[in-house]
Amino acid sequence: MFKAFPPLNALRFTVVALTIGLATLARADGPSFGDYKAKGFLSDYSHIKADGENGKVYRYRAPSVDASRYHKLMIERIRIWLKPGTEDNGIDPAELKELVDYFHKAIVEAVQDAYPVVDEPGPDVLRVRIAVTDIVPNKVEASVVSLVVPYLWVGEASAGAAKGEPGSTPFVGEATLELEALDSVNGEQVAAYIETRVGKKYNWTEGVQKGVDAYLKAYSTWAYTKQSMDDWAQLIRTRLDAVHGKVKKAEAQSQ
Repeated sequence: MFKAFPPLNALRFTVVALTIGLATLARADGPSFGDYKAKGFLSDYSHIKADGENGKVYRYRAPSVDASRYHKLMIERIRIWLKPGTEDNGIDPAELKELVDYFHKAIVEAVQDAYPVVDEPGPDVLRVRIAVTDIVPNKVEASVVSLVVPYLWVGEASAGAAKGEPGSTPFVGEATLELEALDSVNGEQVAAYIETRVGKKYNWTEGVQKGVDAYLKAYSTWAYTKQSMDDWAQLIRTRLDAVHGKVKKAEAQSQ
């Protein structure tokens, strides 16, 4: 008798779920960047320095490499780390796979009209490695209170700061990006980038109604994570355009 094998789709999902699980449980053995402990994912952290304009951004670009010679991207499978303690909250692995697929699609859509995404290395191909780490999902049920009583946010102002403003709360989501671009032929690190983003419900400097409207649109478990992924996809495009002389350097630096 032949042994029955699981359907191909089920087997593929099992492999993906296992990959995500291993990434989630990996030991954080990288250096610290502010309050963030790197996961040891990048090939080299030694040259990454803080961005003077943004305390949650750290970056590096190899001064000896002409990045404009790269016209294509080879994107490795994106990895995900949940923030320690989040693993036990009953998160479905299928949701994490959806996040991986969502981010990959966002990057492809952001770059493909000018920088094709390919599967093979080459002298004009950048190999892009990405991990989204310390992910915390929105706690939707807890957020109901603030939707019903929006001025309760005033009492939460001391809970933390996000993007330079008070108003972050412990249940609106967060994520950190670890990204590096390597020469796909020799493996040299061309650029690296680390950024932590914390979602918040209210921009104190922009008015109550704008904060309410923005939060209502983001009212789902992974909304802030996906918004960060969209922003990071556009950042990749902006940086590529900058090194190819398609945008002003000052505009790229502001991203």
